[in-house]
Amino acid sequence: MFSLSASPLVLLAKAATLAPDLRVGTGILVLPLWDPVRLVADVSTLDVISDGRFDLGIGRGYQPHEFHGFGRDLADSRAVFEESVDLIVRLLTERDITFPGRHHQVNTEVTVLPRATQTPHPPIWMAAVTPESTEYAVRRGFHHLGLALATPAELAERWKLIEELARLAGQDLTDIVYSANRFVYCGTDPDARRAAVREVARQLGTSRALAQGAVPVHGVVPALDQVDPADEALAEERLVAGGPAEVLRQFTELAQAGVTYVNAAFQYGALPASESFASLRLFAAEVLPQLRDQSLLGDQSLLDGATTPVESTAAAALAGPGRG
Repeated sequence: MFSLSASPLVLLAKAATLAPDLRVGTGILVLPLWDPVRLVADVSTLDVISDGRFDLGIGRGYQPHEFHGFGRDLADSRAVFEESVDLIVRLLTERDITFPGRHHQVNTEVTVLPRATQTPHPPIWMAAVTPESTEYAVRRGFHHLGLALATPAELAERWKLIEELARLAGQDLTDIVYSANRFVYCGTDPDARRAAVREVARQLGTSRALAQGAVPVHGVVPALDQVDPADEALAEERLVAGGPAEVLRQFTELAQAGVTYVNAAFQYGALPASESFASLRLFAAEVLPQLRDQSLLGDQSLLDGATTPVESTAAAALAGPGRG
């Protein structure tokens, strides 16, 4: 499985214990690969042991090898996903339920214990790329997980679409959070920055190859030997990179596009851990406090179009992205 972890909920249980002030969450769990009853039992337990600090990020998935490994059919992913959502929400909010679904059946009354700490359930985030998925996320009232490579202008256009879909569906967006995934390099070393660009490009190429079923997977993450120059050019353009002041400026642009939360990756491709952690530490020391200070001061240049303070954006950056 090409991911941060093949067992993200187990990993997050450890993270929640090590960092008692940090929210933890998945970005994302590929729902067609999970049994909903088992998932809700694990999610509810994690929410309890983290004292209500868990966010549930979900999506349909797109990589054929993941589906093949679980004996699932990618072609059925939308139907299975939507049925899973229905069942999961009911299991989180109701007791003694039955569910006569096509893909999932609960034939005797079930109540999942323990009950989640957060009510009515932990916040739910959905990765939505297609118009159909975006409309579904809006209709269900889920928070939105945005794309890693979208420009601020493209993110602003997507938020306008979300607002229009919400208007048509009669949904209130007041409490809905709009996030974006970002690859980040915070530093001034030109060689390290070039390495970060190359590894973002490698990540893009690997992800695309997996989506196309173009590379074999033999128990390890496939790493492409050759980096596509087009991917490298795209990575150079879209990577959030530079010294603290430049990174702060790029985060400000995201906030002005309506983004209120950023899932920031500091380690990607084959980027050495030493460079990743140096970038992360510099971000935490010099960028994060400025985001927090400007948020608390109510600086509207950071908050235009935002439904929650940019402080939330900064906090998410330390948590990083994931894929279930």
